[in-house]
Amino acid sequence: MRALSSPPSVLAPALQQPPRSPISQVPQLLPVKRYKIRSHYDGVFSLSFTKDGSRLAVGYGSGDVTLHDTRTAKLTCCPSRKSDPLPVTGLQFRTEDRSEMLYCLASGPIFLQRIEDEANVVDVMEANEENEINTLDVSEYGYYFCTAGKDRNIRIYDWERFKPFSVLGPLTEGDYIGPPEDTLTQHGKRIFSVKFSNESPYHLVSGGWDNSVKVWDLRTNQVVKSMSTASTLGPKLCGDALAIKGDLCVTGSLLPENAIELWSIKEGRRISVLPYESPNLRGEYVLVVKFCGDSHVIAGSATCHDAQIISIEQEKVVSRIDGFRRSVSSLAVSNNGKVAVAGGAPYISFVETMTTPFFLET
Repeated sequence: MRALSSPPSVLAPALQQPPRSPISQVPQLLPVKRYKIRSHYDGVFSLSFTKDGSRLAVGYGSGDVTLHDTRTAKLTCCPSRKSDPLPVTGLQFRTEDRSEMLYCLASGPIFLQRIEDEANVVDVMEANEENEINTLDVSEYGYYFCTAGKDRNIRIYDWERFKPFSVLGPLTEGDYIGPPEDTLTQHGKRIFSVKFSNESPYHLVSGGWDNSVKVWDLRTNQVVKSMSTASTLGPKLCGDALAIKGDLCVTGSLLPENAIELWSIKEGRRISVLPYESPNLRGEYVLVVKFCGDSHVIAGSATCHDAQIISIEQEKVVSRIDGFRRSVSSLAVSNNGKVAVAGGAPYISFVETMTTPFFLET
């Protein structure tokens, strides 16, 4: 696949949104069962399915990780707690291997663990970055994984040495202060989400607090596209609020309105703004977003205390997962798009085939 072209010189104007329905008219998915997260876990920060959907891993604010059998919705294993009680900010299984789990803590350590059986998890590899890590991602092509965070660098690791072999980003530390045009080639503030392309092994997409989403070419370690519109800055991410599917990229911003945007990666332009229905004028303030199958997006909010499923074609919210007392900060969607999981205090909520939700005891 050829490298992506440079940004177009003329960008499309902002698109008009369709009329919205009151939040009271959006169908609510009622829970069949509800269990509270244990208080010492300090909230849900990361969620990940195995590729076959048989296991779910949950990472918490306390640094704990739990494993669950999705067929029985029961806890199967609690890997040993690490000495650093900081949030699990990134968590994934290796692409084809349901027995190896990769996760990182905010303070910099990265762990690869193997699930031996339903009761035992052993450490395989460990690394430590001098960085505050906010996100990690595993390449679907199986060659490598990456991390990113406070220092604005994206580190590409290989599995064998478990060390970074390439670094994408700035040469200076801290928030960038300089000519605005320089931010086209690097991130100006911390990175909150990074995703490998699922169409090309040579590209990845990153976004952060600097109103910027960037497409990188791993062959040159350079930004080949920076997404924005003619009338606004790019997305302002404050969580795992970036997802890609083919040429499409969906982002969620910590903004009161127009927070969810759909982009074309190859063209570097915004296709549409998707709605997030905010009750009582709380504002949208989206923290996390995922594709849910080919035709829907699911997003979680910092202020609305729910997750909403949105039709891309209709540009409307089609259902809600309610019942959270605080922000919904983490989502996971099974590989077939039929099961979604929303995590937020004090619950973890499974939604099966978008019709039958139940709550998982942790």
